[in-house]
Amino acid sequence: MRKALFIGWLIIGLNALAQDSVDNQVLQEIDSTVALITKGDYIGADQALRAIMSKMEALPSDMAYYFGRNSYHLEKYKQSINWLNKYIQLKGTQGKFYQEANKYLQLAEDQFLQISRKEPIDLTTELSGEDYDCGGLKKMICPVCHGDGVIIKKGKFDNIYQTCPYSQGESYLSCEDYNLFMRGLLDPPGDKKP
Repeated sequence: MRKALFIGWLIIGLNALAQDSVDNQVLQEIDSTVALITKGDYIGADQALRAIMSKMEALPSDMAYYFGRNSYHLEKYKQSINWLNKYIQLKGTQGKFYQEANKYLQLAEDQFLQISRKEPIDLTTELSGEDYDCGGLKKMICPVCHGDGVIIKKGKFDNIYQTCPYSQGESYLSCEDYNLFMRGLLDPPGDKKP
């Protein structure tokens, strides 16, 4: 009986060591990928990120940040927006990459809007066929106020604070409203046309 118990614990211990070894290997691969992003090898980093994702069942939330940041540099702005929003949803304002994620999110949204102004036909075609997958979440961080609930504008003498017209002072939009906004079809509640 003791021998069987000992063998059982030994097997459990070896499985735990093997899992730690796999986790350490994945962490090393993530570190190598971050080095590629830092060097500016965005195509190599994209391939490495996809390889890591194919090996894992559950991704660390930091992977959403890395994928979003890298997608921005590859000029895949819609993909960048989706991944960075996912990171902010998962980690909130307390995430260690929140400031950088917010910065890249703003840059990606700006680029996305510039493209939409230059190529409205292509953008409409691209957006009409595919919704952003909210991942089962019912709410998404508002892309206008970035979850603050207010929009801050510079006035002549001081800052002017305005309640966000899209989120109505909340931090979030429903998944449906988020998709409408990304297509340019969401009107602020006070601006409904008869």
